[in-house]
Order: sequence, then structure tokens, then C-alpha cells
Amino acid sequence: MSIDNPNEAATASIEVLHVDDDPAFLDLTKSFIQRELGDVEITTVASPDAVLDTLDERSVHCVVSDYEMPGTDGLELLDAVRDHYADLPFILYTGKGSEEIAAQAINAGVTGYLQKGGPDQHRRLANRVKHAATEYRAQIESERYSTVLRALDYPIYVVNAEAEFEYVNEAFLDLVGYDREAIIGSPPGKIKSDEGVQRANGMLATIVSSAGPETQQFGVDIHTKDGETVPCYDHMAALPFDDEFRGSVGILRDATREQRQREDLIRQNKRLDEFTSIVSHDLRTPLQNAKTAAEMARAEGEATHFEALEREHERMEQMIDELLTLAKEGESVSEPEPVDVGALAAEAWKPFGCPADTLDVADDEITVSGDRSRIRRLLENLFRNVDDHCGSPVTVTIGASADGFYVADDGPGLDETDCESVFEAGYTTATDGTGFGLTIVERIADAHGWDISVGDSASGGVRFDVTVDPAVPVTDDVPVSP
Repeated sequence: MSIDNPNEAATASIEVLHVDDDPAFLDLTKSFIQRELGDVEITTVASPDAVLDTLDERSVHCVVSDYEMPGTDGLELLDAVRDHYADLPFILYTGKGSEEIAAQAINAGVTGYLQKGGPDQHRRLANRVKHAATEYRAQIESERYSTVLRALDYPIYVVNAEAEFEYVNEAFLDLVGYDREAIIGSPPGKIKSDEGVQRANGMLATIVSSAGPETQQFGVDIHTKDGETVPCYDHMAALPFDDEFRGSVGILRDATREQRQREDLIRQNKRLDEFTSIVSHDLRTPLQNAKTAAEMARAEGEATHFEALEREHERMEQMIDELLTLAKEGESVSEPEPVDVGALAAEAWKPFGCPADTLDVADDEITVSGDRSRIRRLLENLFRNVDDHCGSPVTVTIGASADGFYVADDGPGLDETDCESVFEAGYTTATDGTGFGLTIVERIADAHGWDISVGDSASGGVRFDVTVDPAVPVTDDVPVSP
């Protein structure tokens, strides 16, 4: 039995196969049922031998069979049909009725058992055919959609009229992290905030209203058993109902990637505005200075003017290099690895400081997950900041904190205004600084999903705290980049 059109179960008329060795009775029953049901197509066969071939060729939603026929009986035919089409409705409509046959039919799993008779019996047969065929078509449709949904692997749920989860699939359980027993019978508030539940209820109210849409899509945060928040899109519809609301069904789609892309786009636009401001303002100053020095050099020919011209060009070149670094370091880290921050800091410290300066690695193991080269750049820029703003001797301490690591010095420290502005592009208190060093530090931290803040160190200097979420523990079998 084939169903060629995927939508046939929902749109086609009821297809019935009626087998009886009495052609006149077949014609009479066909005419009566078609008059009763209207949208029904009945195929008649007078020989049981033709039933299986007909089922292979046609889409059939219900079989109606006589009991006593040449060469076989209705129960034997039921067994043959069920061997090939286990769920196909099979109604026994016979003139040879007895309690014994009825019991055998019921035990064999017949869908219905009716004795032949006048119009009332034909009417009962029509109603039984309609009911059985409708349920069978709904089952076919449900199986089709279930197959599609399983292939898509989207989390699916059904909430009943009492606002309790009635059904969830495996993808839903994988998303929320709960066992099925913990979800079934619980309210949606188990995995949604109060605000999320109210929003879903509001969307459902528009769906069930007479003028509302059939479905709604909206954003909702799903709270997992482990305490994580997963942004999702919820595609919701009401279950079919006539007078009494039966509940709703929904399909969730993880929006984490889209949200991250949206956040990246916002950051990129912010950087574009930042670059535009820097190019239009910060680069203009050394350019104007260079023009002035060139004009003075042409007029007077003194070496100091040429030196100023060269100095301003070098400054512009440094600013351009650091602008390119800003763009590169802002890209999200895609392949992090465990990195020993203490060992990397000792390596990055070598080009900085005087012989009297000291780097103190306060903890043996400070391990984070990230991009080794970018973390080194972050440390180098912090060390360069110390070099630019602290006299020698100076001690720089790097150590582990409760949620990351810190870099602190015992220099003169920062005032409150500097603390609020140090990460702004172009802000510097050094006479020859570009103001991009700490901006690059913040950008590298942001690319890792970290936060960085500045404050006073215990010795009165400056302390930068990097909050790592999450910190990656070091294990014996995990190679660590120094």
C-alpha cells in the first residue's frame, strides 16, 4: 500500500477497500456509504485473493470484509492483511454472525465487528468506517511528521490544558538536562523564567483568539538543570480543538550561534565607529605636526625640523600598526588550549624592565583556556604599560585570583580619572604613547569572553584583574602551553 503524496493523509478523501463474494451487495453498500459520508472512495473486490494486490497498488485507509467467502474466511484474510499492514483498520461486516465468531474476531484484533442488515446497520458501518479511517490517516500523518522532526532533531514539547508538560522528545531532554520523569507533569516555569512564561502565555492567547495567527515565533531563554541559560526561538501552535482548549505544542531552536553573531556584529560596528574616530582625530594630530615640520624644514633647513618630521611619521606608523592589531585581536578565539599564564609571563617579561626590576610569579599554576599568542600579547602590553609609567626599580606580581589572574605593580598608581579611562582608545598619559596598548588588552580579553578591570594594588600601585569564565583546571593528561 503506497501513499505518494506527503499531504494525502490530511487532504485526500477516505479510501475504503470492500471485499465480499456478493457483487450486488458490494454495489448496494458502496452507494449507501458514499451517500452517507460524501468524501469517500470505495474500491470493491469479489475475491479475497485480490485484496493484497489491491492494497499494494492503492492508498487504503480501511478494509471492510465479509466473513464467509470461497476459499477462506474473514479472520484468515485479517491475518494475511495484518502480516503486511499491521495497523490498517479491518472491519468484519458479515451475515453469518455468532457470539463465537465475534469473540474470535475481537481476540484477533479486528477493528470492528458488525452484522449485515438494513439501513441502520449500513449507517453504523459508515460511521465505523469514518472513525477508523480518520484515526488511521491521523496516525500516518503523525508518523510522517515525527520522522521529519526526528530528522531535524529539534527539541519538541507538548503542554496540556493544565499548563503541564505532557510530552517531550529526546532532543528536548538533551537541551534542558533533565530526565523525562522530572519534566512530564511539571509546569513550563521549570525551564523558563516568570517573564518567559508570561510571554509564552501572551503568544498563546493570540493564537487561540479568533483573529489570531495559527503559530507564533518568539525568543525565550531556557534554563537548564546545570544552571546554564540557552537562548532559543520558540515556534508555538495550539493543539487542534473545537470547543475546549487542549493545550499547545512547540518546537525550540537554539539561538546561541545567532545571538553570538549578532553580538559580534554589534562589536564590529562599535569598532568601526572607534576606528573612524581614531583615523579622523588621533591620526590627524601627528599628520598636521608632520606637515608643519616639513614646512619649517623647507623654510629653515634645520635638522631639528627633519627630526620632528621623522618622529611624527614614526608615531603615525606605530598607530597604524596598533590599529591593525586592534582589528585582529578583537576576533573571537575559536580554538583555545590550556595555557600556563605564569610561565608565559616569565617569557614575555624578558624584553621589559631594567636589571633592577622584578617579576614575581606568586603561584605555580595559573592555567586558563585561550589563544597562547594573544595571551602573550596581553601580558606584554601590561608590562609595557608598567615600563611607560613606573620608574625603576619596580616589582610586577602576577598571581591567581578566585576567578582568574591578576597583574599588579608597586609603582605610583592611577588616579580615579585614569582608572575610568585607561581602556579607551587613544587615551594615554605618556608623552610618546599611542593610547592603544590597554585597548588591545581589553580587546584580547573580550575575544576570550573574559572581563578585565583596573584598581589599586596592595602596595599602592596598579592592579589589573582578568576574570576568566570558566577557568580550565590542569590535569596530568592535558598538555599545557607554557
